[in-house]
Formats: sequence, structure tokens, C-alpha cells
Amino acid sequence: MVQENRNKTQEQTIINKPKAKKRPKKKRYIFLKILILILICIIVFMTSALYGYRYIVEGIVQSEKVLTEQDGFVFTIPSGSRTTDIANKLKDEGFIKNTFIYRIMSKFLGFDNAYKAGKFIITKDMNYYALMVRLSGEPLKNPTVDIMIPEGKTLLETAEILESQGYIDKGKFLNIASKTLSQYQFLEGLEATESRKYPLEGYLYPDTYKMDEGWTEEDLIKRMLDEFNRVFTQEYYDRAKELGMTVDEVVTLASLIEMEALYPADFKKISSVFHNRLKSEDLQLLQSDATVQYARVYEGLGRITSVLEKDLQIDHPYNTYIHKGLPPGPICSPRKDAIEAALYPEKTDYYYFFAAPDGTNIYNKTYEKHLADQKKYGVRGME
Repeated sequence: MVQENRNKTQEQTIINKPKAKKRPKKKRYIFLKILILILICIIVFMTSALYGYRYIVEGIVQSEKVLTEQDGFVFTIPSGSRTTDIANKLKDEGFIKNTFIYRIMSKFLGFDNAYKAGKFIITKDMNYYALMVRLSGEPLKNPTVDIMIPEGKTLLETAEILESQGYIDKGKFLNIASKTLSQYQFLEGLEATESRKYPLEGYLYPDTYKMDEGWTEEDLIKRMLDEFNRVFTQEYYDRAKELGMTVDEVVTLASLIEMEALYPADFKKISSVFHNRLKSEDLQLLQSDATVQYARVYEGLGRITSVLEKDLQIDHPYNTYIHKGLPPGPICSPRKDAIEAALYPEKTDYYYFFAAPDGTNIYNKTYEKHLADQKKYGVRGME
């Protein structure tokens, strides 16, 4: 029995010995697997790095390419847009296929807080990195158009001129001009009446305006009103009060001065004639041909080279040959010089003036001298 047990023990020892020798092989196998895995990771990393490098270099080249609207598409980023909004918009417009990848790349590469609102030119062959670089760069400068608002034109004439140049829709423009805009101090109390269809007449300041792309009729009118607000300073309000005139009366008088004078040098003398007449007990008819022309325009008759005797009889609120004092409102948009002349007239004794053939004005104190000079120059002026 002892011998038999001893033999079994030897057999077990012989059997167990080979198993102990297999352990080193297993360790080597695991090490080899780890080594291969590391090599694979290195290869994947190097391949990814190389691909990423080439992708970024390609994106930089694409983003630096000078593009015009003919070469690509104008992509707009609204103010306040987040990366998610931009990614969705890019996908909707066909510039990217996967918004998730775009958002992850944007966050990882540090573009999330770099995007700018505005318009950008991009192409559909740009990679994601190129799009990120382009959309975080400087947006396009809005193209502008120079719109000239001439002095000495009625609001209706201004609208017709702008429409003929393709800038506005006359109907929309006039509709806005017929409304009361009380947000401006100088327009307080003004409203459309039977004799004054457009409360904004006289306040659309004549100048050249640079309007950004996408402007509307309302934007243009606001720009003109803002400019009038800038020109008509507190000093002017104070001076109007000192003269006992409303702002509207000042602007109305300035519009007459604007239309009656060919040269700005005559503004303050013409203003003195009108002021003298307004304060006179006997000569309160301003008898301005310019107001008759205004009446003709709004009666659909148009302007004429010289006002005729029959025109002086037109029964219209703006005909200052038959209605005393200032007309119901301005007859054009006066410039700053005319407004200043209305507020600060020269001190004269003149009650009459008329324009000579060369455009200069002849002034007189008396009606007799006025008639004599008219005969001398062969013209008819204010009587």
C-alpha cells in the first residue's frame, strides 16, 4: 500500500511538472498582445494625427481663399446664435451633414465662443474646420447705397424722385409720411389734416445718406428725422420761443426762404422781409410765388417756370396771395442755413423783394420803389 501510494504521488508529480512550465508562455502571450495593442494604438493615433493635421491644413487653405458672392454663398449668423443654432443652419442650407460632429469639433477646437454675428461667404466644399475659421473671422461689411435727398423739394416730389431711382416704393413712403410720429419733440402736436396731408413735410432733412443693405422706407425716413433732430438744437428751440413761434412755424418759414432764394447769401434778407410782413398790420399777405407752386404740385398741376396771374387766384390754403400769414405747413425740406435764417433774420426795413434775371434779389422798403425796380428789370415779383 505504501509503495502503491508512493507510485501515485510520483505519477502526480510527473503529471504536474509540465503544467508549471506553461506559465511563462502565457505571460509572453499576454505581453505580446499588449505590445500589439500599443502598436495599433500608436498607428491609429499617428494616422489620426496625420489626418487631423492634413484636415486642418486643408481647412486653413480653404478659409484663406478670397471669395466673392459669385464664388460662394452668403451665410448669415443672426445675433445671439449659439454653436447649435449655427450647426443646424449649416446643415439646413447644405454645408454640413452631421451637426453632432460639428458641435464636438467646435467645442474641442475652441470655436464655441468665437463665432460672430453677420454675413460670411462660404462654399459647400469647405470642410468643418474651414467653416469654423471663416465664421469666426470678420463678417462682410454691409454694402451701402448713397441716397441723396435734395433740398427745395416737396415730400411728394422727393418720393417720386426716389422711386424713379429705384430706391423706394412711393406708396409705402407716403403712407409712413402721413402718420404722426410723436417720439420726436419737433413733431409733437402735428397730425394730418385736410389742408396738410403729410405731417412730416419739411422735416425729412435734405442730405446724402449712406443706407446699409436691407434698409426699408421706414429706416430711411427715420434717418432723415434723426438728422433733423441733430440739426435743430436746443438753441433753436429757445430762439423759437423767444420769437413767439412754434417749431413748425419756424420750419414753415424756413421752407419759404429755401424756395425763394437762389443763393444762401439772400436767406437772412428774405427772412427779414417775411418777418416784417408777419408783424405788419397792413402787409400780412406774404405773397410768395413758392407757396403757389406748392399748391399746384398738390393739385396735380405741377410746377411752372413762372407763376401767372391766374395762378395767384387758386383757392388753396397754401396760396399766400389770398391767405394771410404763414401757410398751414412747410412747402419743402429746408436746410440748416434756411432754418437759421428763419430764426435769425437780418434787421431791415424791407417789405418787398423780387428776383432779377441773374437770380439775385432786389429789396425795397416801399411799394412804389418796388414797382419801379420791377419795371426797370422787366420782371414781376412779390407785390
